[in-house]
Amino acid sequence: METLLQFKEQKYELHRYPVTSDKSLKAWSSIELLALDYIQDKNFESYHVFNDRFGVWNCVLHGKQVTTIWTYASQVKAIKNNLAVNNLAVNSASFLEPLTAYGTIDCALIKVPKSLELFELFLTNIYESVHENSVIICGFMTKHFSTSILKIASNYFEDVTQTKAWKKSRLLILKSPQKRVFKKELLKTIFWKDEVLKQYYGVFSSKGIDIGTQFLLENLEVLQNETHVLDVASGNGIIAREILRLNGKSKLTVLDDFNLAIASSKLNLPQDQTTFICDNNLNSLPKQYFDLIVSNPPFHFEYENNIEVSIHLFIQIKACLKPQGRFVLVANKHLNYKVHLKKLFKTVIVINSNKKFEILSCS
Repeated sequence: METLLQFKEQKYELHRYPVTSDKSLKAWSSIELLALDYIQDKNFESYHVFNDRFGVWNCVLHGKQVTTIWTYASQVKAIKNNLAVNNLAVNSASFLEPLTAYGTIDCALIKVPKSLELFELFLTNIYESVHENSVIICGFMTKHFSTSILKIASNYFEDVTQTKAWKKSRLLILKSPQKRVFKKELLKTIFWKDEVLKQYYGVFSSKGIDIGTQFLLENLEVLQNETHVLDVASGNGIIAREILRLNGKSKLTVLDDFNLAIASSKLNLPQDQTTFICDNNLNSLPKQYFDLIVSNPPFHFEYENNIEVSIHLFIQIKACLKPQGRFVLVANKHLNYKVHLKKLFKTVIVINSNKKFEILSCS
């Protein structure tokens, strides 16, 4: 796996986090490098960076005033890890959550996320912090370009131009904020049977409950003695909410790597019965504590598919279950999770299946 990046005269060692065995993946792309090249001769006072997933912008721009708008707990860890590896001051890194005020923005660097709703959430909040000379630099791979990107950008900025492509990437340069913009609430309303849920832009499956989760909800059973329950990759909290409906005595813990998912679940779950954790692993949770753990585990990460994250979660889930506890998950059949789960659990049974999904119970 390539880990050494040379930019101009400086060399950086950059690693992916979580660690992957896929040697074709690296911790940067031509998008970040094209944006860095664009700003080389510019004299911005400060930078706000968005979707800097592994910290290449943080490392190269270290020594300047850089604020990272973070969306994933794993992203913060990756940035801090790579700053440390390059002997750069980790304590000087500045992080803000996406729903907070950003302060004055001179230059923003955005690696356009796969979710254009998340892109719009970024731009909505950026607009509140720009001045007439602010420059917003949005990078994307040309194969992922959509006219919707232009449409969203034009809602907030009058001057929207594209650079030439370089190594299959391109920049969108936004200048001159629109004089007046209709401020959106940045929340979607999701309907499920008689349930009404709210979730922030960018959270998984914004048009409705995804079909895998629906299949799990239709087949989920919670025993009355299963009172300590953990939902891993909890999204907007719909599975945890169904658990409470099935067993009102449950004490819930919901965990998700995405901070907007946790913020959404806080809108949908009772605060007095729920512990909310934004993290990409279960290291902070007690061992042999939970009666029931449920999950619709992730395997899509932006444009990448990777089951390694889920497999590592399975190992940690086993450690957090009581000896007589259950782990129930829904998964696409083609992922063949049973092979990995049978190495960890004595019993792995299929509760139900259809053409695409299967629900597994592990104990």
